[in-house]
Amino acid sequence: MNKPTRTASINLKLPDELKAKLKTKAEIKQQTVSKYIRELLSNYFDGSLCKNEMVRDEKKSFINSTGFLKLIVWMYSKKRSGTKIETQTDLDNYMGTLKKIEQHLPENLVKEFDKVLFDLLRVANLNSVYSSVFQFADGSSSTPQFNFEKFEKYIYQFEIPLTIPDSLKKRF
Repeated sequence: MNKPTRTASINLKLPDELKAKLKTKAEIKQQTVSKYIRELLSNYFDGSLCKNEMVRDEKKSFINSTGFLKLIVWMYSKKRSGTKIETQTDLDNYMGTLKKIEQHLPENLVKEFDKVLFDLLRVANLNSVYSSVFQFADGSSSTPQFNFEKFEKYIYQFEIPLTIPDSLKKRF
């Protein structure tokens, strides 16, 4: 049988400005100030206080990387012409970037980029005229089409700032 957890009180004095900030943040999260402070302290001591920010920064760094940008430009260029004109080094770089996507993007986009990776592997590993055409941009019976609209929606919504209720805006 588990013993009930004992709760203790802590009283402390805060400057009015800090108290107002805490109250506003708690209201945004629809929590009491006490619960908000308990979560902050708990997250601080278990090491997760900055975890979300670190994950967000890693995603942002990946999305803003030269390798990812080159991959996206290349993918859009394949919409115009699917013919293979890339060097093996180019293909290897695209594959390397595609393999990192799982760590930085949501699962629904990982599945979309897997379509590109599988098509890229198909073209890179077969030596026929038919295999030298990328099909992920148009789709075919053997290669499903990459959903560019799903990716564009994700990019447009990436890092949209938190919406603060009008009732709380006057406090900032």
